[in-house]
Amino acid sequence: MKNGVQDLQLTMAGHRLTVKRSGDLESLWSEMEDGFGNVERIPYWTEVWPSSVVLAEHLDGHRHLLQGKLCLEAGCGLGATAILASRFGARVVALDIEWPALHFARQSQSLNWVHSVYWVCMDWQNPAFKEQKFDFIWAGDVLYETRLAMSLSCLLDHCLAPDGRVWIADQERNVSGRAWKELLAQGYKSREISRRKVHWFSQKAGVRLVELSR
Repeated sequence: MKNGVQDLQLTMAGHRLTVKRSGDLESLWSEMEDGFGNVERIPYWTEVWPSSVVLAEHLDGHRHLLQGKLCLEAGCGLGATAILASRFGARVVALDIEWPALHFARQSQSLNWVHSVYWVCMDWQNPAFKEQKFDFIWAGDVLYETRLAMSLSCLLDHCLAPDGRVWIADQERNVSGRAWKELLAQGYKSREISRRKVHWFSQKAGVRLVELSR
C-alpha cells in the first residue's frame, strides 16, 4: 500500500491484472454513518465482486466477437472487466456514476498495458451517447436494488444497436428476482447462459449469467 492506495492482484479467466483502489476502505464506509439513507453513496465500487469473475470468463470465451466492436460496460467500478475486454481488442467505453471508481480505473489501465478504454462518469438515466451505437453492452452485479432495473433499461434502450447483445452477470439475491422482472417487463428477451457457485477471495456466491436481446 502506498499513499493510501492499495494494489489488488487478480487472476480472472486466466489473466493476471493489477487493480488499484482506496487503501482506506474503513474511512469510505465511515463517511456513510451520518447519512446512510442515501443508498447511492454506498461505496460498492471498492470491491471486485464474484459476478465479475463469471463475466470475465464469458468475455474471454467470446473475444472473437468483441474484436473491433464498440462495447459499453455499465457500472464498471474499478474497471477490471473493461480492461480485459480492451486487451481482447474491443473498443470499450466504461461507465460509472462514481468518479472515485473511475479515478482508480484510469490508473489501473496503464498498469495492465491497456490505454484505449474511454472512462465516462455518467448517470444511466441520461446517457449522452449517440443512439443505438453499441454492439455489446455488459454489466456485473448491477441489479442489487429493484429501482436500478428501470435506469438500466433507459441505458439499454438508448445505447444498444438493433442487433446488439447484452450480457449481465448477477449475484443471486432475493431482490435481484424483483429487479429482473422489472427489466424483462420492458420487452427484452432473455437467455440464461450459465449459473454456478463462485469462490472469490472471502466471498462465496451463486452467480447467473444472462444474455438479453431485443
